[in-house]
Amino acid sequence: MKNEKIKIEIWSDFVCPFCYIGKAKLMQAITKLEAQNKVEIIWHSFQLDPDFPKDKAMPSTLYLSQKKGFPVEQLKGMYQHLYNSGKVYNIDFQFEKAITFNTFDAHRLWQWSKHLQKESSLKEALMKAYFTDGIDLSKRENLLACIESIGLDKSEAQRILDSTDFSQEVELDIYQARQTGLRGVPYFLINDSKVIAGAQDDKVFEGVLQSAISEG
Repeated sequence: MKNEKIKIEIWSDFVCPFCYIGKAKLMQAITKLEAQNKVEIIWHSFQLDPDFPKDKAMPSTLYLSQKKGFPVEQLKGMYQHLYNSGKVYNIDFQFEKAITFNTFDAHRLWQWSKHLQKESSLKEALMKAYFTDGIDLSKRENLLACIESIGLDKSEAQRILDSTDFSQEVELDIYQARQTGLRGVPYFLINDSKVIAGAQDDKVFEGVLQSAISEG
């Protein structure tokens, strides 16, 4: 694969804080190694809780404590750790404001944005809306506001939400993830061989990327 770009495939969900941090760590490693023109990043959809009702929303702390069984005190400690980690990468986590929702429709819109080369911008807009601004993304008007904020066509996005468009793309990404044995995110697959799974140190990203560059 001499002179070919390094392929980096990433599975993530918009409500995953480790995905947000992992995305920032990867971008930092790419910048540090001056590899911006050496990589091809391919994002994929994943749902942490596909069974969460599509017409519901609830405070994330309540969701994690009641539905997932995390003690509130444990959540507070986890929040503080993630808050401190996020600050390093200019991510302003505000977990007390976050509202859990079913991310399927957000992923459908995001799959559409991939065709317009806007997937990174929309991913950032959705994650900021969820983690920092405490916006209820179960409400269509809020999803559409994110669409407008990155310059995409609101009326086309509304049409997509009213249809089943891009459902197959979301489902295929999730199916492919399951086929690889993936059970959680973030999940980074480099050149179909090297894997970075979950919350990893900065040096891991740099090391794997440097190795891929050297092999290329």
